[in-house]
Amino acid sequence: MDETTVPPDLLEAARDRGIPASLIERAIDLRMALGSIRHWLSMDWMNAEFIERRLYWHEQLTFGPLRGREATRKDNDAFSKLMANSPEEVGEWDIYTERGPNAFAQFRLQENVTVLVLEEAGVLIACCSFTTRKTIVGGTRITVRYGQALRVHKDYRRRGYGDQVRSLSWGVGAARPSHCQYDIMRPQNFAVVNWWTKYVPDFWENIPKKEGEVPGVRVTVHQYPARPFEGDATGIRKVREDDLERCVALINRTHDGLDLFRPYTPDFLQNRLDDGYWGEKMSWFDMDWPHVYGWEDYYVLEEQGRVVACAGLWDRGRDARDRYRHKETGEEKVVSMTSALDFGFEAGREASMARLVAYLIGETHRLERDFLAVPLEQVPAVAAQLEAYEPVPETRALRWEPSDPPMIRPHIDLSYW
Repeated sequence: MDETTVPPDLLEAARDRGIPASLIERAIDLRMALGSIRHWLSMDWMNAEFIERRLYWHEQLTFGPLRGREATRKDNDAFSKLMANSPEEVGEWDIYTERGPNAFAQFRLQENVTVLVLEEAGVLIACCSFTTRKTIVGGTRITVRYGQALRVHKDYRRRGYGDQVRSLSWGVGAARPSHCQYDIMRPQNFAVVNWWTKYVPDFWENIPKKEGEVPGVRVTVHQYPARPFEGDATGIRKVREDDLERCVALINRTHDGLDLFRPYTPDFLQNRLDDGYWGEKMSWFDMDWPHVYGWEDYYVLEEQGRVVACAGLWDRGRDARDRYRHKETGEEKVVSMTSALDFGFEAGREASMARLVAYLIGETHRLERDFLAVPLEQVPAVAAQLEAYEPVPETRALRWEPSDPPMIRPHIDLSYW
């Protein structure tokens, strides 16, 4: 069959869906992948307007000035510039998530991640990231897709670039099937709500609504202002490899039954702490592969010869900060954080876990960050032990569409926050 010949099955599928044959013929003329066309025609909500939009962008990306692709390490500085010029519009504030010097640090902590970008004449103008995770929701094993970092440079908005960058194809290394997608948004980010409504009208149809806030399941993280540690550091030390099985048992006990939590294994935790590398580090390692989170960042608390609590401290503020700018007054403030990851404690040892968190608050102060973030919503007994540290709660909205399985008590891994 000639490359310009329209396969009869595509014409038949288009006719059954009420799609003009001319659109399918145009797609073939533009050398679009037959698999993509068949996929469009298999979707119940697909219409002629959707296909016309996809064909327009295919022309722009193939024959026009734009290029759509996965980001590479060489994009570090360009990605940093894009993020520094792509604010989220949240209430009275524009919020810029400034990423650098290692602009891709957070994505190193995520599973099966892809960062997609749109480029024009060597300048990155839009981006979006996705990661595919195996997890458990409602007691059911599923694979989910998490969307993050959808940004368009402030000088290139209202041209459809956000819709296009999220629609780019993934590389084969990251592509996975998924049950559904979830997202976490700031509660007053109505700009993104309106944006999704424009391009996917039923995007919020089955999402819990609350007056004056972004739709979604409310999730809260405790943010503790940094202060010097003045408590008892007895028994607190860096993790050793022979602690891993014990730490995994503590983590799994603490978060057992929560939605979006997949039980850890020693291999999973070890791979996370290896920070992308196995074996002895070479002399050039830190320069070529800058540190994000690893063995030197993970702590255990030992009492009476037994590890009873554990937690990692990711210095998020080293490579990512939020800059707030008031839309009317121009007032600015910059907030830098550390984040507690992979934490767990023995049953009945809430006070021990709180003592370790207090120590991490002190480490946060030593690192000259503003807050330590800890997701304690599902372990309120630990939060109660830390009230004297005057936490500032941050609540966001988790968009979860399926009613089966339902999202009831979400576990928050701050590497995806």
